[in-house]
Amino acid sequence: MRISRLILMMAIPLFLFSCNKDDGPYVQIKNIENLIYQSIQAYRTDNGEDGPFVHQYFVVGEAQIYSYKMANGVVEVNTDGLDVHWDALNEKYSFYNHHALVLKTTSGDEDEILDELLLLPDGESTLLEDVTQCGVGVESDTEGNNYITVLLMKAD
Repeated sequence: MRISRLILMMAIPLFLFSCNKDDGPYVQIKNIENLIYQSIQAYRTDNGEDGPFVHQYFVVGEAQIYSYKMANGVVEVNTDGLDVHWDALNEKYSFYNHHALVLKTTSGDEDEILDELLLLPDGESTLLEDVTQCGVGVESDTEGNNYITVLLMKAD
């Protein structure tokens, strides 16, 4: 009996300290981000794109960061500064066929936001690209504007 307890007491610290921690950032997908993703997914399905299309949490994280930068005036409302974010995503997985849309809007309704995304130059064609991964990021500024980043890419 004593040997069993001794072995158990020695094994517990081994289990506690041998677990690997996830050092990656915690990404919380906001409700509006998920609703926009669902609107995009429905649009794609309605237009014959019925393959896999995943709202990938670490892609959302990069989209959120870019939206934050736009909301705080660090970058302009365009896709020129996305190279750093594509590189960060490609470190995690071998993505290809990268596409992105960005938008500044006062709307908080996912269907209105989708309509505004579709009005962007190449908006329709971008949302219907041959992609499997999506990340929607939304951040707001102090004036009530929403900055939307939609990152799209393919992964096998």
